[in-house]
Amino acid sequence: MGVGVVTVVKDDLFGLKRTEHSVLEQSSSVSWILVTPNDGSETDEYAQQLKLVGIATEIIPDQGSGVYAAMNQAVAEISEVEWLWFLNAGDEFATVNTYELVSKYAKDSINSWIYGGHYLGSKGGKILGEVKTPSQFRISNQLFAKKYVSHQSTIFRAKFIRDLGGFQNHLKIAADWDLMVRASLVDPGLRIPETLSIFYMGGLSTESRQQGNRELFQIRKLYLGRKYILKNYYWFGYRWIRNAIVQNLEGVSIHLTDNIRTIRLRIRNSVHR
Repeated sequence: MGVGVVTVVKDDLFGLKRTEHSVLEQSSSVSWILVTPNDGSETDEYAQQLKLVGIATEIIPDQGSGVYAAMNQAVAEISEVEWLWFLNAGDEFATVNTYELVSKYAKDSINSWIYGGHYLGSKGGKILGEVKTPSQFRISNQLFAKKYVSHQSTIFRAKFIRDLGGFQNHLKIAADWDLMVRASLVDPGLRIPETLSIFYMGGLSTESRQQGNRELFQIRKLYLGRKYILKNYYWFGYRWIRNAIVQNLEGVSIHLTDNIRTIRLRIRNSVHR
């Protein structure tokens, strides 16, 4: 029982080691499950060593059908934990006490899922700022990326994810946000005021921004309806242009784009105090 932390990893030894370091720093022992291809790669061999020495509690062989399919494998195959927390390879707990804190909340919660805030980190490992826990989970805010929640700071009852049908595999980038929306339609979730994770950019969602933009456009159409149709088209176009500009800026100077993000987060947090 308790909280199981699931890390899906493929060909990312650096990211796996960074998450391992965060796991080992925790004030209480972490039930850490890895999902990774059994392909004899450097990452696979390191994962096997983590299991051998008892740092990882379980390894699930990734069948190679994508990130969300691998996450669904964990949902289907893990039976000994009540709660599942998906923390990407390379991402970290916010503090050394975070796992212990979440475990206490989970033990006492009557809700089926829990959410908190996160720190945003750059591809190079710099903390850019804090995205605080929204006062409540609102579907429109989430899908327009306003006062949103990241999946690295959400924890679900395993049975609840199974009852929801898991992650939608036809979505390659935004299936985590889709799951949060579907969860909120059944259960409002337990809000944790603390920040729970550090999400570092540079992964699949960062590298595939335009694909994510297309998927979120479709998800908004599905869940928000005609009331938001004009805003949906506007937001899709705005994000498409913005993503293109950001990608060009990153090609010129990642330091500049990191500074811009830091300033934006400071402004946002000062406005929403």
